[in-house]
Amino acid sequence: MKGHRVFSGRAIIWAGLVISALLASAPATRAQPVPPVRPTVRFPDDPSTGAFSLPTDGLMSPVQPVPPRTAYQPARDPGASYEPDPLPSGTVIPTPQSRKRYVKYIPRYATTTYSQDTIKLKDGTERILFTGGIIISVASEDGDQATEFATDEAVMWVRNKTQDEKDGFVTSGDSKTEVEVYLSGNVIVRTMQGGKNKLGSVTRTLRAAQVYYDATQNRAVALKADLEMALSNIPDAFHLRGEEVRRLDLENWEILTGTSNASKLPSDPGLRLDSQRFTLSQRRIVLRNIFGFPIRDVRTGEPIEGQEQIVTGTNVVTRLGGLPVFYLPKMRFDATDPLGPVTGLGFSQNRIFGSQFYSSFDIYELLALRPPPGHSWRLNLDYLSRRGLAGGTDYTYRIPSTEPGEYPAAGLIKLYGLQDDGLDILGGPRGTEPEQPSFRGRALWRHQQEVMEGTYFQGQFAYLSDKNFLEQYYKNEFDMGPNQETFAYLTWQRRNFGASALVQDRLNREWASTTNWLPRVDGHLLGQTFLDDLFVYSARASAGYAQARPTEIPPFALLPTDRRVDTGRFDLWQELSVPFALGPVKLAPYGVLDLTEYTSDVNGNEVGRVYGGGGTRASLPFSRVYGDVSSELLNLRGLNHKIVFGGNYLYARSNEPYTRFPMLDRLNDDAVDQAYRNIRPIQSQLVPGADGLALMNSPIFNPQLYAIRRLVENRTDTLDNMNVLQMDVRQRFQTKRGYPGMEHTVDFLTFDVSASYYPDAKRDNFGNPFSFLEYGTVWNVGDRTSVVSNGWFEPYEGGSRYWNAGVYVNRTDRTNVYLGYRQTDPINSKAVVLTMGYQMSPRYYMNLGASYDFGLQQALSNTFTLTRTGADLTVTVGFTYNAFVNNFGFQFLVIPNLASALGGRFAGTPISNQQLNSRR
Repeated sequence: MKGHRVFSGRAIIWAGLVISALLASAPATRAQPVPPVRPTVRFPDDPSTGAFSLPTDGLMSPVQPVPPRTAYQPARDPGASYEPDPLPSGTVIPTPQSRKRYVKYIPRYATTTYSQDTIKLKDGTERILFTGGIIISVASEDGDQATEFATDEAVMWVRNKTQDEKDGFVTSGDSKTEVEVYLSGNVIVRTMQGGKNKLGSVTRTLRAAQVYYDATQNRAVALKADLEMALSNIPDAFHLRGEEVRRLDLENWEILTGTSNASKLPSDPGLRLDSQRFTLSQRRIVLRNIFGFPIRDVRTGEPIEGQEQIVTGTNVVTRLGGLPVFYLPKMRFDATDPLGPVTGLGFSQNRIFGSQFYSSFDIYELLALRPPPGHSWRLNLDYLSRRGLAGGTDYTYRIPSTEPGEYPAAGLIKLYGLQDDGLDILGGPRGTEPEQPSFRGRALWRHQQEVMEGTYFQGQFAYLSDKNFLEQYYKNEFDMGPNQETFAYLTWQRRNFGASALVQDRLNREWASTTNWLPRVDGHLLGQTFLDDLFVYSARASAGYAQARPTEIPPFALLPTDRRVDTGRFDLWQELSVPFALGPVKLAPYGVLDLTEYTSDVNGNEVGRVYGGGGTRASLPFSRVYGDVSSELLNLRGLNHKIVFGGNYLYARSNEPYTRFPMLDRLNDDAVDQAYRNIRPIQSQLVPGADGLALMNSPIFNPQLYAIRRLVENRTDTLDNMNVLQMDVRQRFQTKRGYPGMEHTVDFLTFDVSASYYPDAKRDNFGNPFSFLEYGTVWNVGDRTSVVSNGWFEPYEGGSRYWNAGVYVNRTDRTNVYLGYRQTDPINSKAVVLTMGYQMSPRYYMNLGASYDFGLQQALSNTFTLTRTGADLTVTVGFTYNAFVNNFGFQFLVIPNLASALGGRFAGTPISNQQLNSRR
């Protein structure tokens, strides 16, 4: 060391910590040995000037006093953490206690032993030469940290060691001990932290051809090296490989001409990042949000710290299967999230969109920002040859509750749009469709959170540019997802009572029939008992201002109660029952009373309604054990037959018919309601004869009448006179299966039947005494093989008739098959359905789906996908054909395997064939 340096108080402490951490962390290396530099720190010899001198020890040159410290006060980096001013002269500096280090030698190979040659140099340094393969183990006194050097040949320089031991020596851990090591020949250096018996203790492994390690300065150089880090949140170790790997200090590494990956096959990774220069910085920092503000504890206000392992690269090329796919002049990412910015690539071809190129990128990675835990931000850039350029962003967040008094929250934000000059292809005769805007897209925000114990908030903001956008571009979400409504919903629950508040608006969705609640409040009390459990009381109450808004765009609403009405509605529903047992029969006579007030009915008049009635619920259980039943063929070991006869009789009257009230509580979601409005006016064209006319005109298929006949009582507007007896028989045949001593009870066979009888059939059931004859059965041939069937029949002309039967088979290797037949009348549909997933080999998986309707005499849909799972990438190739829109499609998708390992970070992204179809 030449010259002098003035140290601040914090610098003195830091230097002491570095020296006391001798041999504590992962080794780093250097190609050629360099003389050790020992920072010996003293207080100023002259307090008035701040100057001090350092002794000479054979390794350092004599030094001269330096000018006053004020002249050498380093400029402070505005972005750096705060450092206090130098301490006054004479201040006592507390230093950490040094820990002993135990250095042991053991043979590397069991068949040979190492040879050791020790020479003592003139300055007191011991030079030790090892040949024949050796492992040098360095462990701290408390066993918390250890470093292991495995090499064929090694040279060690040691000065001022504390004491010699057999096959090793002991150091005091202070700055007087100097250790340097040169290693050659299949070098492996392992750093362990947390103790040998703790999970995740091996944190870092360095493999190289040659390594130089200066333990005093914690510096190293390794040639042709691979730095491996085991990280808890990814299944495979993270690798940084380069022609030269340098350790600069305890926290920083540098890799020249390097590559990084987290692969099951590090020798040939499918996904990797190449760079001229990588740097790795490991430290604890204050976590910050996207705007750079520290993330603080809500309760204490203190900044939250976290561990980061930041990798920075220059001229970074992302390679998939060895092919370059993305370039960045500079890139910065966390080693615990090593995917880089590219999170998904896909290609498709079909008649609707033409040639399609899909890509997804991590915006946090592109902006070199570290996201808060549980947050992800993705950029979608797509090209559809028949539509145009498209783009959007998805942001998901999850905030867990880690401390008492904290409450979890989660949500997502979606934005997507494009300049679309194409023509929508949706299938079926739809009549006149509204003209679509040139720019189309969507905006969605969903949030749910526990506000306090027992109180939950759910909110959604949804905007669609036009009627067909969601169905055309997000078909799965349109069919299966929730409505695109804008609402805020708050619920509170305590034991058996609770309350809720709702504000809801359809927001620019004139094509959907909805109800705006501005606002609505509800409360309920369920199962409250009185007089020593003699009576059981339940009640629901609601009050709100509603705007019923049927669709303003064709196809228009069909139901007479689907009218544009602004009304206040106040409702109180009550039920009182007296349950008791009459021998083996359980009876529960009950009475119901519903009082409702509308400020405006469908004709604009104020009206009140009284709905009341009474009935009885009953059940009678039976069971019998057949212990002597045994069959190897049917896999039976005893049989327990359980059967329950149940019934519910209700007689109810209303002073006003349901047709007088607007339908504020919707029965169907938006997709089903739109399909009903689309298809009912043209049923006679699709189904010839009397069946088609009935489907178009008969009240049998009125959704509200279905609800009334089924006794759906939680739809306030859909209540009317009813006299019905509902009956059911539910059976279970149970047996034991499994190895002796590990038997488990299974339902070998279930068979349930039910029916509804209407004493006043002419008024309540179109003149027919019986309806809703239903059955459902499951035969579990084995734990992974089942035969299923269910059906629903209305035993009169023009009624619905539906049944299906099929076989399910699944295996532990992910093989699964379903083959079934489904018949639906009166639409004359007779469909055979096959879905199959087959594990062809550990790498290849096949999915097949096909359905053919013999009644309509056409194929409904056909899909075939082949998936190859490699060490780092999953590649999917798929073909689809949909006869409804006469569309043939082809998909090609590449997905990093880490996507599923990073805790759901890519949920909802186009990283699978199913999700790709959902997004498009």
